[in-house]
Parts: sequence; structure tokens; C-alpha cells
Amino acid sequence: MNRGDVKVSTDSVNEFWDWAVGRYEDRLVRDALLELQETAGLTILEAMFLAWLGRRGQVISGSEQRRIREAITPWVEGVVLPLRQQRQAWTDKKSMMINRRYLLGLELEAERALAHLLINSLTILDAETGSPSDIDQNLVLIPELADAASRAGVTDMLAR
Repeated sequence: MNRGDVKVSTDSVNEFWDWAVGRYEDRLVRDALLELQETAGLTILEAMFLAWLGRRGQVISGSEQRRIREAITPWVEGVVLPLRQQRQAWTDKKSMMINRRYLLGLELEAERALAHLLINSLTILDAETGSPSDIDQNLVLIPELADAASRAGVTDMLAR
């Protein structure tokens, strides 16, 4: 698998995206992750990416996590967060309902682009059977999941 191989990259993005969307559709998972996003500043898709890697048996290093952060931070701070903040600002404004719907679509596109950045930040190894321990070893590298109880909850939810 070459990082430059567009087909492999696209296949990996689609596989990851489908998995992440499937997990996010679970109301309990979504609510817990949104709470951590709000209280700890968690980038949900980053946590899901590290969990997905762990489920595939790929445990990453601290330097790989730093590389991930370097790849995604400009996009998260410059695109994802401003879109989210504007959508939230329009939440209670009836006159902005249509615009808010457009923003939701843009947010989804921005998250999909974030999935590409995540996939392209690492070499994705062939899938093996991972374990909750592999997931936790990856999630412990996310500073926003430093709280062991919060991380254990995320590990448990995303290991299912």
C-alpha cells in the first residue's frame, strides 16, 4: 500500500467513513462523543480514526499521532470549527433555518475532507483483528482523552 496510491487511499477513506458514520448513527455513541467535543474539545473524527485503526490491529506511535495532528489542525481550526460555530449561532434564529441546513451540508463535506486528511497522514496497514486494548493504546495519545474514565467509555463504545 503506497500513500500515493489514490485507489488504496480512496478505498481506505470509504471504509473508514462508512465505519465512522455507522458508529455515529448510534445515539448513545453520538451523544457521548458530542459531550466530549463540547467539554474537552475532542475532534470526534480523529478519535474515531484512531479507534478504527485499533480495530484493524494498527497501533500507532506518539510521533504518528503528532503527524496526524499536524495534518488536520489547520483544517479543523480553519474550516470545521468556524462552520460549526456559525451553525450553532444560527440554531435559534428561525430566519436562518435554510442557511443552517446549507451549513450542515458544508459541515458534512468538511468532515469528509477531514477523513481524507486523516487517512493520508499515515500508511494504513492491511487489516488484522484488533482488540479493545489496541484501540485504547491509540486513544491514549489524544490529549483530550487524558481522563481514563472518559477514554474507557469511548474505547468501549467504539470497540463494539
